[in-house]
This record gives sequence, C-alpha cells and structure tokens, in this order.
Amino acid sequence: MNKIRLTSKQIEQFQNTVLKQGEKLYREMPWREDTNPYNVLLSEIMLQQTQVSRVLLKYEEFKSAFPTLQALAEADFQEVLSHWSGLGYNRRARFLHETAKMLVAQKSFPDDADSLQKCPGIGENTAAAIVVYAFNKPLTFLETNVRTVLIYSFFQEADEKIDEHVLKDLAEQTLYVKNPRKWYWALMDYGTYLKKTEGNFNRKSTKHTIQSKFEGSFRQKRAATLRCLLKNGPMTIDELAETQGFEAALMVEIVDTLKKDSLVTEVNNRIIIQ
Repeated sequence: MNKIRLTSKQIEQFQNTVLKQGEKLYREMPWREDTNPYNVLLSEIMLQQTQVSRVLLKYEEFKSAFPTLQALAEADFQEVLSHWSGLGYNRRARFLHETAKMLVAQKSFPDDADSLQKCPGIGENTAAAIVVYAFNKPLTFLETNVRTVLIYSFFQEADEKIDEHVLKDLAEQTLYVKNPRKWYWALMDYGTYLKKTEGNFNRKSTKHTIQSKFEGSFRQKRAATLRCLLKNGPMTIDELAETQGFEAALMVEIVDTLKKDSLVTEVNNRIIIQ
C-alpha cells in the first residue's frame, strides 16, 4: 500500500478528535503523574508485551525496592529478578538492570533516542517513547495503540495489510508537536478504548502477530524454573528437573536458553541466578 498525503485540514481534524478523546478517556498512571526519566524507563520496559493492569500491580512494588536509577544499578540481580517475578519475559529484568548500570556509569540520562538505543533491550520505538514521555520531545514511534488509532481513522475499509512505513509516515504527518507527551497519552487511551469498543484494528497491520498461550508453554516452564531457583537457591539440573516434574532433556534445554539470556550460570554443576 502506498503512503497517503493528508491535507492540513485533515491533520487538524484528526488531532482535534484524538485530543478530545484523550481528555475524555485519560487514565491516571504513576509514570504519568511523575515523568522523571527513571519512572518512564521503568514503565516502558515493563509495558513491553505486558498489559497496563499487570504493570500497575508491579510498578509500585518495584519502585519501592529500587526508588532510583542508582539504587537499581547497585542492586544484586537476584533481588531485581525477585521483584520482577510475575511480569513475565524475565530477560527484560536483565536488560533493565544492565541499562541502569550503563546510565549510572555515564552520569547522565540521555535525552535522545540514538543514545538510548545503545542500551540493552531498548529498540527504536521504545527509545523514542522514553524521550517523548520523559522530555516531551516530538518524536515518532509506533506501538499497538498508535497503530489501532491510525488504522481505525484512515484504513477502516482496507482489505490488505497496512505496511509499517505507511503508518509511520502518517504518524509523522499527524504528530502534535506542541505537546507530544499529551498527544501520545491521548493516542494510547483512545487506542485502548477502540480495541474494546470497535475491535482489533491492529490486526490489519503487517506487524500484527498472535501471541502464543502462556499456559503450558516453554515460556511458562522457563519462568517456573527461575522461580524455583529464587526460592531454593543453587540446584543441579537433575534436582531442578525432579522438583519441576520435567524431563531431564527439557530442563537442559530450558537452562541453556536461560544461560543464553544471561539469567543463570553454572558453577560446580549447580545452576544459579547470574
């Protein structure tokens, strides 16, 4: 699908609609009430592939344990992982911990997306989102709710999938540069509302994927293994397999992937949180 060019009137109408919906649907969140860079970083990493409702339950607990970027950087990773437990995708905890150490070593929090992308686990869209929310700079990024609003507003009748570059171009054209932070909050809240009331328009995006079920999945077994290590301390692979009720071969595979993600290591034939 080719890019479309909006008139100034179309852009103004779209912005007015989104901003009005944003005011009506605004959701209070702690990282919106206090947009310091650490709060924004923490929330954006937590929100990757995780619903807001689940993040809200863990955010305050995590902030209580690690109130500052420095406190997080200086913490032992096992403690970080224990407070992360329940959010899933545990390698994000490793990425977040390593990012905190990098930023503290730099003695400043970068306000540009290019610098943030050098941190582990921070891609193009996450970096731009952090800069927008923490520093109110007008950058363009795409995520599920942004795509939902754009597709609902401009491609409702489209039969073919909408390419990412087409949506990115529309996002750039319509960006409300006077207050980008407020703009993206409005897009997020409006997008959430549309998914509940109008259906999942994001399915028309070429980026749309169906997330596999967690229950009974390999991801669940990985998470259970980490919880077992957090609870019981270092264990052999055979002990882990017996405790979890897994075949030894499966436990070897699980441990190998956890090693690859720098979540565990092996010392004297015992698996420990790294």
